[in-house]
Amino acid sequence: MSETNTMTKQEKKLARKNDPNRLGFGHLMLWKSSDIAQAWVSLLSLNYLTIYASDTLGISVALVGTLLLASKIIDAFTDIFAGWLIDNTNTRFGKGRPYELCIFGMTICTILMFTTSEAWSMTVKCAWIFCMYTLTFSVFSTLRAAGSSPYTIRHFKNNKTVITKMSSYGGIIIMICSMIVSMIFPTIMATIATSASGWSRAIMIIMVPASLIAVLRFIFCKEDDGTVAENSHQKISIKEIFTMLKRNKYVWVYAIIMLCYNIMTNLAVGTYYFKWVIGDVRLMGVTSASSVILLPLMLVFPKLMKKFGSMSKMIGIFCLISIAGFAIVFFSNTNPIGVIIGYMIGYIAVLPLIYYGILFIMNICTYNEMIGMARMEGSSNSVSSFMSKFGAALGSYITGMLLAAAGYVSEAGVTSQPDSAIFMIRVDYALVPAIMLVIIFVCCRIFAKLEPQVEEFNAKKAEA
Repeated sequence: MSETNTMTKQEKKLARKNDPNRLGFGHLMLWKSSDIAQAWVSLLSLNYLTIYASDTLGISVALVGTLLLASKIIDAFTDIFAGWLIDNTNTRFGKGRPYELCIFGMTICTILMFTTSEAWSMTVKCAWIFCMYTLTFSVFSTLRAAGSSPYTIRHFKNNKTVITKMSSYGGIIIMICSMIVSMIFPTIMATIATSASGWSRAIMIIMVPASLIAVLRFIFCKEDDGTVAENSHQKISIKEIFTMLKRNKYVWVYAIIMLCYNIMTNLAVGTYYFKWVIGDVRLMGVTSASSVILLPLMLVFPKLMKKFGSMSKMIGIFCLISIAGFAIVFFSNTNPIGVIIGYMIGYIAVLPLIYYGILFIMNICTYNEMIGMARMEGSSNSVSSFMSKFGAALGSYITGMLLAAAGYVSEAGVTSQPDSAIFMIRVDYALVPAIMLVIIFVCCRIFAKLEPQVEEFNAKKAEA
């Protein structure tokens, strides 16, 4: 009897091990290691670069926003080129995996972005920031993002169930790691980043560990070359990419979603809000820490998706909840408790958007097949990748333009701001994100029409 029970346990253990839908914690951590580094790069460069440039280097907020937006002109070319390059890449390491090493370029350039001298002329300061920001996001991030889609699909063998688990549970890991940095960096900023050289040291405290963590995915997570498709080695021309952009409207729908999402999450106005409206920038860490309450929600995302029957419908409903949250933030004004509660509610909708992007891309690639084209896993992500980075820069630009128009004073040592600037900070922090969420809601309603068509197409393909 005992032997039978032992064998039963062994069989169950073996069955779990061989379950194609299983995702082990160690495997998950290795895969998300690179995304942790990416998240830290984005968090520091997109949320703190503007205030570093304006309040430490004396560059006007309008000029900073213009510089970051101008760098996105380069993205218009690099994203199309990166998609074409990945679609035509076949190495012994795989299609997308080689470009994973671009994460090192991102961490190094982020350190250099915040490494300037106050003695430099204004022209040199602006040129340096422009070049480092462009290398980080228009070159290295572009190549990594374009390679990420085929790398993910092939590594997880096109298994939507496993990819959904990876997105949800991996999202929790990224959120925890991001919260840790969000909690500790305001303190580092207040104590160390009191000069240009201090900023460089503060950034290195985060970026050096990020560089060490990032390499784990490339070393331990291989591609499965036989995962996708008959046309996986088919050469893709630039003309075919433009044909896809013309025929596949869902490429543009998802691109608009990512544009709006990146505008609202990269306004880089949070530091201004807590410095000038709340009066204590260290409370930003409390806001980040309070986000831990949202973690249990991410555990049930896969079940919620099944209940709603559609990823897009679920995100759409979350958008409506988030709009109410940002209304709470706006009317809370200087009340930190109200701001923190509203902020948590407001960012509920962005959680699935952050981590389920690969599912959007999978559906877009399948739609390419449905209309008789190659899947183009690298190129299908090119427009949304461009829009993501354009939106990130546009967010900073919007903040710069709004604050400049409201009379914000960009000088070191300033102790107060005019009432018009304070009010505009409130508008930028709460109402601009609400507007972006309305647009995302409409786009999700459109994309929801594609999902049942993809399921039907995949079912027929499996039968065939």
